[in-house]
Amino acid sequence: MSRVEGAVVKSVRSLVPVVAVLTLCAVTGVALAAIARSTSVTTHQTKRGKVLAAANGHSLYLFSADSGTRSACYGSCAAAWKPLLTSGKAIAASGSGVNPRLLGTHRRTDRTLQVTYKGHPLYTFTKDKNPGQINGEGANQFKGHWYLVNTAGNAVKPKSSGGCPPGYVESPTGCVPQTY
Repeated sequence: MSRVEGAVVKSVRSLVPVVAVLTLCAVTGVALAAIARSTSVTTHQTKRGKVLAAANGHSLYLFSADSGTRSACYGSCAAAWKPLLTSGKAIAASGSGVNPRLLGTHRRTDRTLQVTYKGHPLYTFTKDKNPGQINGEGANQFKGHWYLVNTAGNAVKPKSSGGCPPGYVESPTGCVPQTY
């Protein structure tokens, strides 16, 4: 073997571990990217029944002012009611009761991708500080009402006999805004 051929063989041998590491990184990176892109939706039990929740256990809400899959919540609204965003696919947590056929996504006007359920864009409420809380239930804010979402994809509206949403009091005619 000539001196040049020996140098080439030595160079190729030294590259084999580097190529192996790069291949492993590429495969792992693709797998991690696929995991990072998905957003899981699950459920939890509340006083209003079984409702949708984000993977972190925070309750998910729909907004009555939304039109189909189009969100009407931006700016200060989105600061209080965080859109459930994903960079890929929405997935149902195994055994949660979430129907994967009802999950979807919609591109918001700010180009982010929001998770939907039965066509409703989903949100978390910033005043739900801990998993399982439902502090936003029935709220009337930003020109619409906010409701929990059940596994059928329907709004869980507060029961008239079960009290009024925050900021409202019961009267003989139903819930009315609280005056101070």
